[in-house]
Amino acid sequence: MSIENKKGISIIDFPDKYIVMDFETTGFDRKYDKIIEMAALKVVDGEITDIFNTLVKPSIELDDYIVELTGITNEMLSDAPDLSEVMPNYIDFIGELPLVGHNISFDVGFLCQNTEQNINNNYIDTLRLSRKLYQQLEHHRLSDMIEYLNIDSKGKHRSLVDCENCLELLKICKREALLKYGTFENFANSFKKHRYRGKSGSRIDISKIVCNGDDVDTTNLFYDKECVFTGTLEKMKRADAMQLVVNIGGKVANSVTKKTNFLILGNNDYCSSIKDGKSSKQKKAEQLKLKGQDIEIISEQTFYDVLDI
Repeated sequence: MSIENKKGISIIDFPDKYIVMDFETTGFDRKYDKIIEMAALKVVDGEITDIFNTLVKPSIELDDYIVELTGITNEMLSDAPDLSEVMPNYIDFIGELPLVGHNISFDVGFLCQNTEQNINNNYIDTLRLSRKLYQQLEHHRLSDMIEYLNIDSKGKHRSLVDCENCLELLKICKREALLKYGTFENFANSFKKHRYRGKSGSRIDISKIVCNGDDVDTTNLFYDKECVFTGTLEKMKRADAMQLVVNIGGKVANSVTKKTNFLILGNNDYCSSIKDGKSSKQKKAEQLKLKGQDIEIISEQTFYDVLDI
């Protein structure tokens, strides 16, 4: 059974009972990388009623980039339980409740990849909510929203802390949605695609990649963001992937710069166990991310997940 048949759907909602979840992983691809930390908060009427948090021992070592990004070391994981020991408990913990997270499709993908059970829970992405409610902001990473909204945070890039921060963000988004749209129904209805009237794209020859008239989704993760590809894509030609980005209102480029928001790694060239097998684009993107730039490195499969194809 494919992952697409195992998971629920992305929804716009503010339920009374839900799970806030977050994973830390060895990398960006659910097929090759491993979970190293799992956290979840059970929330009822805005209050935390239960907590799940554990480190997980992976079958591969962390590289220096992940260690610096998360603060989790190989030594910290040496005595951690295997994923097979903790995943059944995690599945029981989340039950059938809606899942909440920031860029949650990443976490849901890893969850589905690492269990044979169906994960039919619908999920709510606070990144989508933030981009709709705070359109005046250029960046909407969890760290950006924490700073802008003055959320009292104890840190970042650890699963439990990210869950706590995400919960506070959801509460603020709920109040803001009601204030700006009057009702939650009006807010949900605002997440409809709008016809794109202009052209998008900036050099394959990128100047020739322009919007072909498809509907643009202003709440999509790639909308108005610059995407760069590296490596050979498994499912399609790079020009076709660039066209998909442009059609939803995103931008594409050939080189990684400070303007780059997403670097997409071709599956055929992705192998987390090869420490020195990273492309120059990936190494530059990692350096920029560690310096605080708004850039994310994602796998080809995650790219398809975001576009729902």
